[in-house]
Amino acid sequence: MLSTTAVELARLWAPGNLRRSAPGIALCAAIAFVAYYLDTHSLLRFGAVWVPPLILTLVIGMALQPLSTRSALKPGLEFAGRTLLRIGVALLGARLTLGQLVDGGALPVIIAVAAVGCTIVFGAWAARFFGLSRDFGLLTGCATGVCGAAAAMAASAVLPKHENSDRDLAFTVMGVNFLSTVVMVIYPALHEVLAFSLFEMGVFLGGAIHDVAQVAGAGQTMGPQVLSDSVITKLLRVAALLPAIAGIAWWVARSGGPSTGARPTPPVFLFGFLALAALNSLGLVPADVRNAVGQVSSFLIITAIAALGMKTSLLAIARIGMGPVMLLITETVFIGLLVVGLIYGLRTFGL
Repeated sequence: MLSTTAVELARLWAPGNLRRSAPGIALCAAIAFVAYYLDTHSLLRFGAVWVPPLILTLVIGMALQPLSTRSALKPGLEFAGRTLLRIGVALLGARLTLGQLVDGGALPVIIAVAAVGCTIVFGAWAARFFGLSRDFGLLTGCATGVCGAAAAMAASAVLPKHENSDRDLAFTVMGVNFLSTVVMVIYPALHEVLAFSLFEMGVFLGGAIHDVAQVAGAGQTMGPQVLSDSVITKLLRVAALLPAIAGIAWWVARSGGPSTGARPTPPVFLFGFLALAALNSLGLVPADVRNAVGQVSSFLIITAIAALGMKTSLLAIARIGMGPVMLLITETVFIGLLVVGLIYGLRTFGL
């Protein structure tokens, strides 16, 4: 059976569709290229401060939001924000090998599984406490628990759509990146307070920080050992993207009812993610190809975020209120405390 993504790609190449979609896709790609070029040439670093390229892309897209109403751009924006996103997420699998993910022993595995599963469930519960929908809690919980912006984009692809879907996703992408940057600075300074070993510190950073880039940044400040352990733990959380998104899709579809609207289609595109991870684990993906695929994946996700930005009003973001802000902060505190508690608790088992 063809996946939804394959069908959309086939439709793109149908006579006339490519011509109609090209302007919107080209504009999103141009925005992404600007941010990608600036980042790869270290032009988004200002001393110790780093502006993630996806944040710059989102801001540029939002600034160009009035253009999104033009009929010439709409087909391309929809294609970039949906299909290119799914391809980009699928290609993330090329970064993973099963061998890497078990090198650190049981502790990183337990921490990663608990961090992902518990944070998603906690997000769904806490959202109700702040007067928000369960689906918004699943969106932010997945972004916090798995791998930041990429997980948010993937979760959005399987959650029911509503009039504020783009706004909620844009807020989540911006909020998770901001909080990830904040804890990137704070957590390494807690080394002595927590009394963790270097290995435990690496597991803590990889288990509690949202985005891969910020995990690497925090680990790098503490030396190569912590960097390696933190990245391995983080990759375990990234590897949980497939079951996490499949679980969210199942949860939403199972609940049914008017609150969820139309049931989402199965996240078939994530099987591409799993297939690439399996091929890479078997050593069938050369290093050069793996690096190239990783760069393409990053560029496609940034392109999708450009489309998201163009469909999102800054005014709508400003009106979102304090509830979503407090939810993201609460989820960030939750995953941090969860990882710390698990590391202390699992010491008794010699892990």
